[in-house]
Parts: sequence; C-alpha cells; structure tokens
Amino acid sequence: MNKIKMTIMALAILSSVGGALATRPHHSKAFDSVYYYNGSAYIPAGIYMQNYICQSSPNTCTYSFDGFSYTPYQQGSYAPVNIAQDTKETKKK
Repeated sequence: MNKIKMTIMALAILSSVGGALATRPHHSKAFDSVYYYNGSAYIPAGIYMQNYICQSSPNTCTYSFDGFSYTPYQQGSYAPVNIAQDTKETKKK
C-alpha cells in the first residue's frame, strides 16, 4: 500500500511541476522590446543580432520594461551592430 501511495504522490508532484513549467510565459530575445542603459536613460535596443549583440561580461546588457520598472533581461555588455552599406554605385563599362 505504501508503494502505491508513494507512486501516486510522486506522479502528482511531477505533473504539478511539469504543468507549472509548461504554462510559464516564453520570451524571445528576437521579438521582445528591450532597452539598454546609456548612463542616463533607457533607450530601445532594437532587434537582437540585427541591431545589437551582448558580449560576454558580468554586466547587464539589456533591460525589459513591464510598465512600472526596468528589470535586467540579458547579461553581457551592449554592443551595437554597425553594418556599413556601400552607397557607391558601380558602373559597368
């Protein structure tokens, strides 16, 4: 009887933990609105890997805003991605 009781208890605990993890909100670094702190204000960071990257560092790279406060979102050091586009037109001879 004790083995059946322990088995049922273990299954109940595992299913409750599994249910809690399955229903938590999922955040995507690519699509969430994130901000970086430039020393005096929070500025929109843009799209991860297109407008910025977070380099390895113990600092906070970006912050999320929940309507009341900014909370750390990614660890690292904020670095903008500068893609220089060639504006010169090449002429074929």
